[in-house]
Amino acid sequence: MMRSFFALALCGLMGMAAAQAADDLPPAGKIVKIIVPFSPGGTSDILGRKLAQDLAARIDRTVIVENRAGAGGSVGTEAAVRGDADGSTVLLHSGAIAVDPALKPRLSYDVQRDLAAVTTAVAGPFAVLVNNELPVKTMAELIAYAKARPGKLNYGTPGIGSSIHLTTEYLKSAAGMDVVHVPFKGASLALTAAMAGDVQLILDPLATARKYAESGKLRALALTTGARSSLWPEMGTVAEAGVKGFDASVWYGVFVPAKTPRPVVERLNREFVAILRAPAMAAWLREQGLEPIADTPAAARQRLDGEIANWRKVIQANHITAD
Repeated sequence: MMRSFFALALCGLMGMAAAQAADDLPPAGKIVKIIVPFSPGGTSDILGRKLAQDLAARIDRTVIVENRAGAGGSVGTEAAVRGDADGSTVLLHSGAIAVDPALKPRLSYDVQRDLAAVTTAVAGPFAVLVNNELPVKTMAELIAYAKARPGKLNYGTPGIGSSIHLTTEYLKSAAGMDVVHVPFKGASLALTAAMAGDVQLILDPLATARKYAESGKLRALALTTGARSSLWPEMGTVAEAGVKGFDASVWYGVFVPAKTPRPVVERLNREFVAILRAPAMAAWLREQGLEPIADTPAAARQRLDGEIANWRKVIQANHITAD
């Protein structure tokens, strides 16, 4: 009798554990969508497809990437907010998600209210690049040169409200430089203008920036992260050049609809963290100029809240609008 009781109890506990495990995943047979709110071919899309492939193998579900481009990422973000809150709707967004609350006050959603953070997936620095004809060799020299010529230097960006635009405005304010914004329709056009000398300054993510610097097409002066990057350890930082506390990076985070059950959020976190910390993935990310962060949901939420507060200050201080 006693043995039978313990056997039944054990079976019951195993059944509960199995049910709990099932609850921690999207329903069997349901496709998991990783929404990328940008067009195919960019860093977000490439990273999203890499994550989708690895996630499918780990959770035994079909995982696809759905590109929902438009309005600087707002179209895809809204689709994620309205998606099924069962783990089948995942959003992979860039740091631009923290810009929108201040830059686009009329959004139909609130990212802090309507999304739950799963993990900060990856991050990497921007590099400060200048035209080769500009007579500066260090970040400190650029700051001094610009301060002596207020309004005389131009900087290029892929467009108003882009992460490069906002980060450069942040740099302007922190360093006390008066340089003029020239927006282009895309990063490649802005980089071409920098090489031609039509603009003298541009920020670019590490992977492509290093290629331009090492080929001699542009001169790299510093990285924007608070500490030096292991991806380019010999390159100093803006903070080291005297702009104390300056810290800005390219980053990508994973989010789900806010009503997604906590066990599902935590299960997705464990899966994405395992994927991002795998040696093969870390090596692949280095080639993209990125490093895995793979933090907890709480830490990811803290980053989002901090970034929103920071960019709101930058946008308000520099009177930046989406128009």
